[in-house]
Amino acid sequence: MGDSIQNNHFDAIVVGSGMSGGWAAKEFTEKSFKTLVLERGREVRHMKDYPTTNMMPWEFEHGKATPSSAAAMPSAKMPCIFS
Repeated sequence: MGDSIQNNHFDAIVVGSGMSGGWAAKEFTEKSFKTLVLERGREVRHMKDYPTTNMMPWEFEHGKATPSSAAAMPSAKMPCIFS
């Protein structure tokens, strides 16, 4: 390995830039820690990869529920009995 790689020292190393990793990296950098973020996943583009971002709840068919998700809920299969 080259000297430039071996001489890198970090105060914090964050694995993953998801919700928690991104927040952790933000907190570390705000405290002036030298932070390295490692990410393996693909690049996620806000509008392109989340096409329903700006949709209102009533714009989803079945109010965001699908027939398969409703059937998977145990409470949907059991009758409610009140005494």
